[in-house]
Amino acid sequence: MGGRTIMKELRTVIVAFGNMGRGYARYLWDGQIKGLKLAGICCRNREGQEYIREHYEGVRIYQNDTEMLAHPEEYDAMIITTPHKEHVRVAGQALKQGTHVLCEKPAGICAGEVRMLAEEAGRLDAAYALIFNWRARPLFRRMKELLEEGVPGHITRIVWISNIWYRTPAYHNAALWRSSWNGEGGGVLINQGQHLLDMWQWLFGEPDAVRAFIDFGKFNDITVDDNADLFFEYKDGRKGTFITSTGEAPGSNHLEVHGSRGRLVLDRDTLVFEENEMSTDEFAAINREPFGNLPWQARKIEVEKPEGTDPEYIEILQNFADHILRGVQLIAPGSCGVIPLEMANGAYLSAWLDQKISFPIDDGLYGEMLKRRQEEELAKN
Repeated sequence: MGGRTIMKELRTVIVAFGNMGRGYARYLWDGQIKGLKLAGICCRNREGQEYIREHYEGVRIYQNDTEMLAHPEEYDAMIITTPHKEHVRVAGQALKQGTHVLCEKPAGICAGEVRMLAEEAGRLDAAYALIFNWRARPLFRRMKELLEEGVPGHITRIVWISNIWYRTPAYHNAALWRSSWNGEGGGVLINQGQHLLDMWQWLFGEPDAVRAFIDFGKFNDITVDDNADLFFEYKDGRKGTFITSTGEAPGSNHLEVHGSRGRLVLDRDTLVFEENEMSTDEFAAINREPFGNLPWQARKIEVEKPEGTDPEYIEILQNFADHILRGVQLIAPGSCGVIPLEMANGAYLSAWLDQKISFPIDDGLYGEMLKRRQEEELAKN
């Protein structure tokens, strides 16, 4: 990271002071992230500004991001927690000024613009990372290790239902920009679902095609998606089913990976491998009984549970600091934000056009169709 690697501490600004921004500000102020010092907060509302003055003495308050971006000499790094549609603009300007950027998910609302930002960031002397904190969850890390070791054998099917995101009108109405095409660029797939789609690409790679069945405003009076069933295809024959929703309770977080040597099952906070005595191919070659059963046994995969409050967020922020100051590899570099967005964008296209969509998608077509939804939403309101 150029000359900045000799620093011992990075003056850091928090961009936007909502739920996530307040949490990150507290981490930095309390000294939970070694190497990141809270130097400023960008907050437009008076209530938030008064809170900052009362609780964070000496921390610079920026009235808006225009004022903040006009003074890059006052900070070294920033954590962006603005509404989604502002992510690319703010991150892009900051990176060009040499500021290190850690951005909340999603990286943006359109895969095309995020791809261009990631490519540009790669040519600049500043770090660009995303807060994909699920990558720091021990269960998913262990599953990734098992997949890389080939434990389940040749994968044939992936099934994931994650509808742990129950939301009521109190959530959707909490801010004008929330749960809208104009404010967030989508619903569950572009918001909560980005964690899941990032995990999907991290564990299994980007699919080659998607067929999506999506409900818009099924559970609440919103224009965006709150229920989605996605069917992924891979050229190697793998099939994937992905289900998510913000309208169901109690929810499940259940992931199954079916392979020739057995089935990996991640269910909430447990990981189990149901191991075949031999691979399905081997058994098929020797079995002579019409209804022969392949013996298997289940074994629980022990995974150490993290300690402390919000350990995965703490780890992502610490990793960001360590990358800049000590050259540690990023857990979630900015480039990893492209595929989860493309998977969501492709799913929207599939639902709108009522057809299967291949990856990479037509960014121009997606932009046109998104704009149409935004205009319809404005006309309705």
